[in-house]
Amino acid sequence: MKSIVIFGKGPSVLRCNKEIVDQYDDIAIVNYPVLNNFFSNLIKNREIKYHFANCGTFDERYTNEVNKKLKIKNIIDSNKPKPPSNYSKYLKNNSLFRENIHNEYTKYFKDNFNLNSSTGIMALKYILDSNLYNKILLVGFDNYKKGEPVYYYSPKFYNNKIKYLLGNTFTQDGLVKLTSGHNPNNTKKYLHYVIENNKNIKFYFITNMNLNKYDNLFILN
Repeated sequence: MKSIVIFGKGPSVLRCNKEIVDQYDDIAIVNYPVLNNFFSNLIKNREIKYHFANCGTFDERYTNEVNKKLKIKNIIDSNKPKPPSNYSKYLKNNSLFRENIHNEYTKYFKDNFNLNSSTGIMALKYILDSNLYNKILLVGFDNYKKGEPVYYYSPKFYNNKIKYLLGNTFTQDGLVKLTSGHNPNNTKKYLHYVIENNKNIKFYFITNMNLNKYDNLFILN
């Protein structure tokens, strides 16, 4: 069995370091993390095994050249299937695209948890479904806590396609303004369910969430 770190984009990413990341066999990223000096150092000289991405509202900074530099091996699309996706048309290269998980996972989360899941939560389910890992670290899964920064980077670095959320869902300086449509309460219930029902897996978190205590859950500060 192997270990993996899954990177979300919440502010707790800033508490991570390369020493921690290098303890894990594989790396997954969720929805185009901004490749500033801090994040680039976390994944320096590593391969990105999975990029879980909304391929509709893609980030144009993730070019073919950048994907090659990051050694991205598999792109998993979490957006409604509209082949070819906007992102694949932009890249003009389909070699990294593997599958679309939107319909299957949206139905699963709606039916079982009344949850409109984020790409990050879909990523966790995908990794669990693979049955490859017995140690999972989630970084930057902060559950869109009201009054806190949305991301580990400032609004000037946001993907241009989501800047319209500033002043509406987010404040102009990038704080969570409204309760997320991704159901923070039900997201937390799902995480508790996963931890409780996968005793064979050790779960590590770097997060601003308050989670229940479990023997197989470890919070890194």
